[in-house]
Amino acid sequence: MKKRTLIVIVVLIVVALIAAACVYGYVSGRQQTQEEPPVSEPEKPAEPEGPDTPDKPDEEPVQPDNPNPSGGESVIVYVPDEQGETLTPVGADAKDDSDQALVDALIAANSLPAGVEVQSSSVEDSVLKLDMNAAYGEAVRASGTTGESMLIYSLVNTFAQARGVDQVLITVDGAPLETGHDIYDYPLTANSNP
Repeated sequence: MKKRTLIVIVVLIVVALIAAACVYGYVSGRQQTQEEPPVSEPEKPAEPEGPDTPDKPDEEPVQPDNPNPSGGESVIVYVPDEQGETLTPVGADAKDDSDQALVDALIAANSLPAGVEVQSSSVEDSVLKLDMNAAYGEAVRASGTTGESMLIYSLVNTFAQARGVDQVLITVDGAPLETGHDIYDYPLTANSNP
């Protein structure tokens, strides 16, 4: 009987110590987060009110300090984040407003491999049909599932933003883009998390 009572007392003490440690860890962790200064949004300059003020999108692209040092066009391109999980809009320079200049800006931002070119483009019913060269198709096929999404949506998001269209249909040498994972014979909608 004494041995059983002793075991019960030891078990209760161990449980009490564990509970105390959990409460201490919770309280000390909570105090650390309260001590950190709150992150504040940078103040935006006041905008004039009135019917001439355009609607602003929820997420504005990141712009460089000097958005146009080369004297060309300032454009928004979509590049993969450091983990390669989502696309981030960033400011870039393009030599002009052409389709190839947008692709060259994506190449300069390391979103597309060198050698990728636009063969032709046309817009119909708010869908941009973008015909790319074989180098683009080969790069997409060689990139794996995640890389495939990043290469495709870097192009789709950049062109949807730049051309003001809802969707982009990508073809390669006039045929639907085919990879080991899908046949992209349908228009794609811009997406920051492909």
